Amino acid sequence: MAALRPSAVRILRAIAVLGDDAVSWVVAEQAGLTVAELLTGVDELVALKLVAGGVPLTLTDPELGRVLLAGMGAGERRQAQLAAAQCLFDAGASAGKVAEQLSAAGPAGVPWAADVLRSAAREADNAESAERYLRQALTERLCSGERASITVELAIRAPFDPGEAIELLMTELRRSPQDDEVRILVPELQRLLMAHGRYAEIPAMLELASADGRAVAEVQLARTAMLARSLSSLWITTESDSRAIRATQATLAGRGAGEALRDADAVLADADARRDFDLCWHALFTLSVVAEPTRAEVAATRAKHEFAGRLDDWDLIELELCRVRALRRKGDLKATIALLRELLPKALLLQTPPLSMRVVWGLAEATRSAGAARPARRVMTGQGAAQVTAYELMACGDSRAAAGQIGSAIQSYLACGELLADNKVGNPELLRWRPAAVQALLRVGRSEEAGRLAEENLERAKAFGTNGAIGFAQYVLALTRPSEARRDLLLEAISRLQSAGQLLDEASAHYELGRAVGEDCAASHHLLRAVELADDCGARPLAERARALAGPTVSLGRRHGLTAQEWKVAQLVAAGRSNPEIAKELFLARRTVEFHLSGVYRKLEITGRHDLVQLLGEG
Repeated sequence: MAALRPSAVRILRAIAVLGDDAVSWVVAEQAGLTVAELLTGVDELVALKLVAGGVPLTLTDPELGRVLLAGMGAGERRQAQLAAAQCLFDAGASAGKVAEQLSAAGPAGVPWAADVLRSAAREADNAESAERYLRQALTERLCSGERASITVELAIRAPFDPGEAIELLMTELRRSPQDDEVRILVPELQRLLMAHGRYAEIPAMLELASADGRAVAEVQLARTAMLARSLSSLWITTESDSRAIRATQATLAGRGAGEALRDADAVLADADARRDFDLCWHALFTLSVVAEPTRAEVAATRAKHEFAGRLDDWDLIELELCRVRALRRKGDLKATIALLRELLPKALLLQTPPLSMRVVWGLAEATRSAGAARPARRVMTGQGAAQVTAYELMACGDSRAAAGQIGSAIQSYLACGELLADNKVGNPELLRWRPAAVQALLRVGRSEEAGRLAEENLERAKAFGTNGAIGFAQYVLALTRPSEARRDLLLEAISRLQSAGQLLDEASAHYELGRAVGEDCAASHHLLRAVELADDCGARPLAERARALAGPTVSLGRRHGLTAQEWKVAQLVAAGRSNPEIAKELFLARRTVEFHLSGVYRKLEITGRHDLVQLLGEG
């Protein structure tokens, strides 16, 4: 080595530092030579059998590289590695190549270093490399809030167990004095604590986060959102200046739906809601429970587009679950099932049992209503979750009821109710455990208990105050009453459910009313309506039950393509009503009745009223 010219030694050192990235022009810059000078020197080194030709340039003996690096002073070697990183960065090399040089050199102190190291961590093919890059990123020159973001990435990407990840974030939270850092750390800490059943630690963590007045409003928003998603208002403050939090409080408690809806509308009208997901989520959660279902669905869809590219998988699932709730309230089983099937693999991938169970239970319930139920996928809470969830108890009850284990199903439903009560959740629409328990109790002849529970359900629904909640509760109460006492309850339930846009619930009420009324014409009308609504919703079991009860005349009308209004007119004609009487009963003009009647004659290929009466009488 002593016999070599200084330029040749610089070339060898540059190749040793650059390793696999030792292409000619980068080596030239590192060695302080022109490319022409480099090529001349390389030829000499090749002749001496110290360097192998080709791209990239390599040393013939790997040991020579180690000797060269060891012979450089620590400061000189670090300077060479930083220069190599800068050169590769300027040339647009991959983040991984630049990060390797930065990692070898130690903290660079240049503005771009942290970003490159974070990018390399995301691209790394193993958790150990990602951890190494992120730990170095924490030692670089950072902007406000950047340290907290990197710590969160480290907690997610490094090969930590959940306890280590939580402690890492808690340590950073204790250290972080800035509001923007607190806003970044709190949501991830909440998620980890909730996911692994450490609910009891959340209040202390949030108290620490808001100490000294740090990010109080944002912390409250995030806290309330997380608790609402798990159907728990236990730690939600009783008073809040935030309209978003007030809306969620009222929705969870099941009181003052009108005021909750006004608060939610005001939040969505605020420009801040289009920037702050937690703020927006509170409003969407309230709309999904309180507002007309189609309106809630549209609001959730619009929010998904507004936040496109800005949400992680967890928040995206939470947003989509607001849309799921709206679709299910509307009774659109096909869309509900399709969306939940899309969300299920994403939820399972997050390995967060409470979130996964919400998706699994929703999918099992919707598929069962659609008549395509398969055994519910079991998402065990043993994956770090120490507490059973209300959704798991509902899923357990539904599964047992479907298997004929009615006593066990009742126990699960009642346990779900106790858990929600303990968590101060009083809204009867968030999880319909009472209606499920009522139907299970009726199956085993415990009608008095079923009646008491149904009456309690109606009281809760009236306290909440939405037409949908009251209408469905009236339908459930009617199930516990004798047939002759059901009519008025079911008529009012149908009116409320129709105005609420809850089509499948309306179909169920029409079916029960068709069973309860004694007049053939009235029964057929309600059963036909149940068939039409259930078919539209994709509820095959309900449609088949109503169709079977209605008898062959319903099939006759459907087979010949009669519309709902034409079928009503035909039924009333068959019952002996005149056109003026039909017009009055259906709130139609006489000319409209005549129009529908002519359509009936044409489709059934008959000539008049006598034929129609005869045909339906035979049916």
